[in-house]
Amino acid sequence: MSAPRMPDETGVPDWEPYLHPVLKNNYGEWAYHERPQNGVLLHVAKSGDKIWTVKAGSCRQMDVHTVRNIAKIADDYADGFIRFTMRSALEFMVADESKVAPLIKACEEAGFPVGGTGPSVRMLSHTQGWLHCDIPGTDASGAVKALMDELIDEFRNQEMPNHVHITTSCCQINCGGQGDIAINIQHTKPPKINHDLVANVCERPSVVARCPVAAIRPAMVNGKPSLEIDEKKCVACGACFPPCPPMQINDPEHSKFAVWVGGKHSSTRSKPSFHKLVAAGLPNNAPRWPEVGAVVKQILQAYKEDAKDWERMGEWAERLGWPQFFEKTGLPFTKYHIDNWRGGRANLNASAHIRF
Repeated sequence: MSAPRMPDETGVPDWEPYLHPVLKNNYGEWAYHERPQNGVLLHVAKSGDKIWTVKAGSCRQMDVHTVRNIAKIADDYADGFIRFTMRSALEFMVADESKVAPLIKACEEAGFPVGGTGPSVRMLSHTQGWLHCDIPGTDASGAVKALMDELIDEFRNQEMPNHVHITTSCCQINCGGQGDIAINIQHTKPPKINHDLVANVCERPSVVARCPVAAIRPAMVNGKPSLEIDEKKCVACGACFPPCPPMQINDPEHSKFAVWVGGKHSSTRSKPSFHKLVAAGLPNNAPRWPEVGAVVKQILQAYKEDAKDWERMGEWAERLGWPQFFEKTGLPFTKYHIDNWRGGRANLNASAHIRF
């Protein structure tokens, strides 16, 4: 029996071999591009070469059957060329215009809706959720499925003032990133500690080191080595739960969804920005999260009706002013929207990781 092949520790593979020949031959030499229809991009090179890109939605977490389906569509209609965007959308590239319509039909029949170009709601991005992550308070991928079912018409049609990025995160660490609309879970109470299990399950120094605000310290409880939390310092982030499951922070009553607005990575027209809280305390109501969907649709409808062309969500809110934003969207302004916490600097400076 031969020895197993060892992995190649070479980092990210080189992208050039995977380029369509038309892209490779005209790299950096493009004359213009346009959108013949939603979900389709046409790039025209200075040489006169043309290439069409058909963009379709997908699930981020796929089984082998789904991957093979996508590969077969690429082989049959797109010369075998396919790429995944950072938001897990599919992009099939073809140099023959006659293949575009059959490719769109094949995508739709296979359950991959075509759309997400121009001023539309793009593919929703999400973090790992219950399937892969060790820290989630909810299933971000499930929330994306529920939301995309609600927003499929906005994905298929180019009727928004600008493109809309929606992100979901399964905890407050928010590896989903900034978005025009961002949805994440908020733990509102410190973890409950099962002191009988800590000594058997947790490596206590690792748990202490994991806390970003130095709110955890070793303790003896009922004669057993355990941990204790300074609840005045704790920001309920949940970072202690993965290295120590007896520090349970997920709670059906106190872990809630929150919706944030106005995040932006790009520097086009305005600077990159963090998103801002606009709704809090929404129930973690799996598997369809109807309350979250209702708030997102409320925000999108107001944005669609009131924003100027090419205004991103945060730019629209800043132009209106946030009091007007709450009036336009009909969202209630509550005490949770007032940033009155003054302990941030002292709390973070107590950490071994952060100083400012």
